Amino acid sequence: MKKTKIMLALVLAIMMVTAVVLTACDQHICESVCPECGGCTDATCTETACLAKCTCQELGYTEGTELKVSIAHDKLENSITFVDGLMEDQPDGSKGIKLADGKVYRTGDLKPVWAELEKRLKVTFNNVYTKDGNVSNTYKAWQTAGFEGVDVLLGNASQIVEDGKVGEILNLAEYWDKLPNLKAFLDANPLVQLSVISDTETGAVYYAPYFDGYNDIERYFLMRKDWVEKLLDGKTAFANEQATTLSNIEYAPYMPTSGKVVVDGLSADGKNVIEITKDYDAAGNIIETQNDLATKDGVALVAALRDYIDKAYGGFYGEKRSDLFCGYNAAWDADELVALLRCVMTNSYALNGTGTIYGIFPRETRLDRESNLLSMANMFGIRGVSSNQDYLYFDSEGKLQDARQDEEFYDALDKMNTIYNEGLIMQDFHTYSGTIYKDMYQKNLGFMCFDYCQTQTLYNDYDRGDLQPEDFNFTAIMNPVALWQDGTPGGKWMRFVESWRGVKTQGWCINADIVSDPDKLAAALALVDYPWSKEGSVLMTYGPDSFIDGTTEYKGEQIPKMSEQNLADFARLGKGNFTNYARKYLGTTLGIGFVKDQGFEYQCTSEHGREGSLIVGQGIAKGVIKHIGPELNENMFYTQVPTTLPTTAQEDDIISGLAALSDNFSKSNKEYGCYIDIITNGLGGATSSAKVAPLGDNLPETAAKFAELVSNKETGMGGETYELILNQAWQKALEYYNNLSK
Repeated sequence: MKKTKIMLALVLAIMMVTAVVLTACDQHICESVCPECGGCTDATCTETACLAKCTCQELGYTEGTELKVSIAHDKLENSITFVDGLMEDQPDGSKGIKLADGKVYRTGDLKPVWAELEKRLKVTFNNVYTKDGNVSNTYKAWQTAGFEGVDVLLGNASQIVEDGKVGEILNLAEYWDKLPNLKAFLDANPLVQLSVISDTETGAVYYAPYFDGYNDIERYFLMRKDWVEKLLDGKTAFANEQATTLSNIEYAPYMPTSGKVVVDGLSADGKNVIEITKDYDAAGNIIETQNDLATKDGVALVAALRDYIDKAYGGFYGEKRSDLFCGYNAAWDADELVALLRCVMTNSYALNGTGTIYGIFPRETRLDRESNLLSMANMFGIRGVSSNQDYLYFDSEGKLQDARQDEEFYDALDKMNTIYNEGLIMQDFHTYSGTIYKDMYQKNLGFMCFDYCQTQTLYNDYDRGDLQPEDFNFTAIMNPVALWQDGTPGGKWMRFVESWRGVKTQGWCINADIVSDPDKLAAALALVDYPWSKEGSVLMTYGPDSFIDGTTEYKGEQIPKMSEQNLADFARLGKGNFTNYARKYLGTTLGIGFVKDQGFEYQCTSEHGREGSLIVGQGIAKGVIKHIGPELNENMFYTQVPTTLPTTAQEDDIISGLAALSDNFSKSNKEYGCYIDIITNGLGGATSSAKVAPLGDNLPETAAKFAELVSNKETGMGGETYELILNQAWQKALEYYNNLSK
């Protein structure tokens, strides 16, 4: 009788387990079910809800298998283990750091995410990252050492692929059965798949890509909203007895000087799509108007801009003229921005009580940050400045174009030079002696930049300086209206975003020598795959369960909610900088292959930063801000360029021979970006001491000559050859994908 009861209990348990699986898997019937935990153990199951449900199936490797990993953003404190510099005094007199899970971590301990990964995967991590250096240089060091002493490491996609082709990095495509979560993601996202496939003959994939968010805007136009309101709003005329005079006029109109331009926009409450008309017949062009003023002091410039807004928009903005730039119903363009910058720069005493204001600024004197000034040039309707790969973009016909060979690219940068010459861009920003971003915010000196919303708006709430006023409001604003050549005859007046989150230029990979150790191989594959599961994605974004407290809403969906203690630690330890906190204390955002949920970053964004990002987000959601994306669009103008393309080893050698092309247009620190010389010195101006051949002491005098220098194989940089190779590689990738889809 006792045995019968036991048998009945087992049958009921199995029935209950089956019911659980059917529910969890959305009615998908798994062929195999774990009797212990009720999870799906079907190796061929690709239903997302079923993946990684079983927590007790055989590991496929010996429990405790050691993996030597080299994962860090740029230095040891941003790796997977804690360092001395992060420790604090504890009540018992020891050194450690107590986090939201209540645990005190010591020097050398795995950070929470990696400790939890070690527990869930039942492996042992050995942090072999020992020397500070950026991702590229660290990878090169392992490469020089023949990858001796490392199993899993971080690298730039181009580096990894190059070594994969010669057999030094593991081809993940040979192990798809061990990487079900990663494979399911790639299958569901064709452009991502095309970004990581390195050989269309074999389908080789050598790295798991990293996404710092996916299919969402990346960098924003950011502006001091409170200053715009002080200058433009209200009935009473603007007054400033200490206004200064604009000393140099160089910028010429980009927008029309007559006629009308009609664009899609949002209503003042952001709920409805409406048409907004710019009437140049009624108002003229604001740049021409300001340029012709007899007196160009701050008061006269503001009066001219206010009058222009009232007339050009037919009273649409009323007394809330600042909404032209900062509202849901914003419709600003390059000319209106320059007119506003002139008002800001000549009214510094009225805005911050000093004689110093910086109009447009990069956040740091580093080329990777200064290059954001290049991205700002898209307010003149040029592509390629925020590309996922070099300066490439798709035209409307689906052909890859290299912006560096477009005359319009140099014309736009030369217009940026006229803005610089008027003093509206921070002068000599590349030699600034202070910490730019702290001076701009804490000392109340900066007006505008193009950068990440969370990290640049944190000074609204965190780490504020004594000179910051109570009404300090640095926030995201709508993208500008410009004329974009999307295939529409004559172009289309619209807002457009190219800085869009997709496959980043780095990811993690596995040393090919690992195949000689089956345990290590299986464990490494499990490590690479786990972050692509639902549970793994949550862990790698938010941290262990003890750092989460329920859910919250973000973009209409429920996401994990940071616990109060986690938020408090973020504020205290990270000083409001999500990325620094995540890297130093949680062990996330380290560039390894997975999709980071932007909901975490949103929870860490300042109140004013959220307000601005919601405005931009609504513009995107309602379709008044167009953007590229990870889909193969019928009009390829709106498709992201894959981060890497399947070039052959021979083609890689040819591209390597075109080093001047990348060396002259680098966005990496301590290298050379000729675009900075164009912005600061103009076409025909001097090159810096960091110039790379074939540039001489002076830049080409015209846009046409610059484009020709870049394109020409014999006397220039060989850009035409580069463009041809990449187009051939794209066609191979597209053909490969189309064959897969049949």
